[in-house]
Amino acid sequence: FLIASITTVLFGLWPAWQASHADVQLALKTGSAGSGDPPSAKRARDWLVISEIALTLTLLVAAGLVLKSFSRLQSLSLGYEPRALFTARFELPWRKYNDRDKIDTFARALLDKVGTTPGVQSAAVSSNGPLMGGWQTGFWREENPRPQPSDMLNSDLEVVGGDYFSTLKVPLLRGRTFNQRDTKDSPRVIIIDQAMAEQYFPGENPIGKRLGVDVGNDGEGYVMSEIIGVVGRMRFHAVDEMAPLPVIYCSLAQAQRTSLTLFVRSTMGSAVLERSIRDALISIDSSLPTFDARPMNDRVRESWGAQRLLSFLFSVFAGLALVLATIGLYGLLAYTTLKRVPEIGIRLALGAR
Repeated sequence: FLIASITTVLFGLWPAWQASHADVQLALKTGSAGSGDPPSAKRARDWLVISEIALTLTLLVAAGLVLKSFSRLQSLSLGYEPRALFTARFELPWRKYNDRDKIDTFARALLDKVGTTPGVQSAAVSSNGPLMGGWQTGFWREENPRPQPSDMLNSDLEVVGGDYFSTLKVPLLRGRTFNQRDTKDSPRVIIIDQAMAEQYFPGENPIGKRLGVDVGNDGEGYVMSEIIGVVGRMRFHAVDEMAPLPVIYCSLAQAQRTSLTLFVRSTMGSAVLERSIRDALISIDSSLPTFDARPMNDRVRESWGAQRLLSFLFSVFAGLALVLATIGLYGLLAYTTLKRVPEIGIRLALGAR
């Protein structure tokens, strides 16, 4: 509003001020030597055209760069395959699911029911999942003394169950994934991602190494856990995150979580699959509702919302600026030509082409 008001006053009062200070002698000579405009008016028009075209080109270049950046953002590797992947979240009440055995039993029953649904290729659960928040933890290598809390190394922590990595199509680079033998009473095991392997185990094979990790179990604290596998890195918090934390994965059988996300890879439509998931959940525990059920592709597109809006606005403004610059340039050339009509007429009368 302020810019519009200033523009109205400037471009309304300035010509009026110029008209009130007209040079009478110059006006009497109009037509005798082409245009009767004073040199200052010509310079002002020239500078307006130069500024208009320069600003338009700047905006067009900026819009092109933003569109190119957005195109590159869409081509970034997420580390997982969001297509044909459906997600649904649910919350287990603590009063009923107050230990790891109950949670693990529920998760196994749900995965078995969902996995037998026609059209479902694989299913898994996790504590959060990509683009759904996160949980961080500290860690240190076994051969090093335990650091102070302020000096502790940090990583993202993901608690998973079922065929998590195959469902998200995350490659296993070394070792193995979790299996039925990884229970609450078995030795604690973890899987790390490629970023952690490169950052904290350069030139080493991390399989078999142990880290002190707190997975969030009540009254347990940090426990030495053996690395059994290395998987590819995923973009967890944002598609364009520049320096993501490394990730530690823990089995749901060994970590306590009541807020879970179900991942289902299927060839079914979203609406049919959502009903099947709700039916499977109700058949196990009728008091558990699902929420935030939608395809993973929707979550990825949502994370691009700000960049998409910026690209759209830049494109619209650049297009408007180009149209305004074209109209302004046409108007100036038409005005200049009109002022020279008498001169051109005289030249034609004298034989000019």
